[in-house]
Amino acid sequence: METNKKYFALSAVTALAVVGLSIGAISFAQTTVPVTCSMASSSVNVNQVNILTATGGNGTYSWSGPNLNVTNSAGSKFAVSYPTAGTYPITVSSAGSSAVCNVSVVGTVSTGNLYCSPAAQNLTVGQTATVSASGGNGTYTWSAPDLNITNPNGSGFSANYASTGLKTLTVTSGGLTATCAVNVLAGSVVITPTTPSTPALPSTGGGYGQQ
Repeated sequence: METNKKYFALSAVTALAVVGLSIGAISFAQTTVPVTCSMASSSVNVNQVNILTATGGNGTYSWSGPNLNVTNSAGSKFAVSYPTAGTYPITVSSAGSSAVCNVSVVGTVSTGNLYCSPAAQNLTVGQTATVSASGGNGTYTWSAPDLNITNPNGSGFSANYASTGLKTLTVTSGGLTATCAVNVLAGSVVITPTTPSTPALPSTGGGYGQQ
């Protein structure tokens, strides 16, 4: 009789352990949150940037869509722009889950404004981003939150980034402001430097082309 009690107790403990493992496995399987995609603007004009944001998944995202050739993983934010009006579906994927942002591009950019172009571009760590300004009063000043800017003036601006992620370049002229976005993706390329890099400040930028 005593042996039966011990066997029953052992069986009960084993059963509880199995149930606990099963519940734990189910809980673990449910920890990945589905991916969502949101847009900074419901619609933008042609050649203007729209910034997309992903949440959920495992924190590593890949982006794809019309006229995009992105083979490297990118961050949770991604910038796009298109030269013609229309609706462009941009897909973000992570951990087997995906979501779509439908980017609406409308009309044409009106005259008399300040423009930064290209509005969005993709490059890898070590490559140089080059942008230019037009419009305004012809005198341009550049700023960026994560760059050591050697020269803030000029109609053109070049920047080199040492880390991945969404970067922004802002130009002001005659009281107007425009922004270009740079998607810095994973990977690296070998580039022959044209100027010495600044020690401890690997992300640098400077303007050019303004007298």
